[in-house]
Amino acid sequence: MQKINKLSQEKIDSILSDSAAGVFLVDKSIKINSFKAVAVFRKILGIKKVGFSGTLDPLATGLLILATGRATKLLDCFHFLPKVYEAEIIFGATSPTYDLEGEVSRNKDAKEFDKDYLKTIVQKFLGKQKQRAPIFSAKKIDGQKLHKLARQGKKVEAPVKEIEMYDLKILDFAYPKLKLEVKCSAGTYIRSLAHDLGEATGQGALLSGLRRTAIGDFLVSKAVKLEDLNEDNIEKYRIPTQDAITSLNQQTPQ
Repeated sequence: MQKINKLSQEKIDSILSDSAAGVFLVDKSIKINSFKAVAVFRKILGIKKVGFSGTLDPLATGLLILATGRATKLLDCFHFLPKVYEAEIIFGATSPTYDLEGEVSRNKDAKEFDKDYLKTIVQKFLGKQKQRAPIFSAKKIDGQKLHKLARQGKKVEAPVKEIEMYDLKILDFAYPKLKLEVKCSAGTYIRSLAHDLGEATGQGALLSGLRRTAIGDFLVSKAVKLEDLNEDNIEKYRIPTQDAITSLNQQTPQ
């Protein structure tokens, strides 16, 4: 795990000395590519060195952390913080992408179940576990992205990674629709969670909506919409680099 205390003092001093360095919290809208945010910041600020931590799929919304200048050296530290999502899941349907981007197939034999049954299933997914990435993802095998291999019709097995579900809270449920709050470790695929819940119930399931509400202690409630940013107001959304480093120090073990 990349920890802030692993950065040398020389590197931290270098980051703090850069007037272009800063951290920004963006509330990404639906159908906007994460890389679009980088392009917007480059244009507004007139600098090339812009990056982000934690890609969100185009259909997902919510918190995206961007860094500019030498503050981009901090991005790995943000990446490994716990994440919180609000996931919308539909049972009785599946797709090869595990969400609505793929061709949806309905399970005609799906049977309705109640919240008590769902609770018993959800509880089984708490804690450390092995999770398989979706075939249609940016994970790489032998240097090639899985989704490119899948679209070429090649048979590949998605890699398995250990992740951890810290908390799973049912926010709303009326079969077949579930709204679930997920607090999880870095590297967790919420699409895979939706798929696995479908497998566990025997009904099939897919992810129909996703919103990231927190990355560590950084909250979407304090983020700005990309479309609301301009040259006149962008500076008021900049988190000073020292403040970001202090916050990261408080959130990562020494």
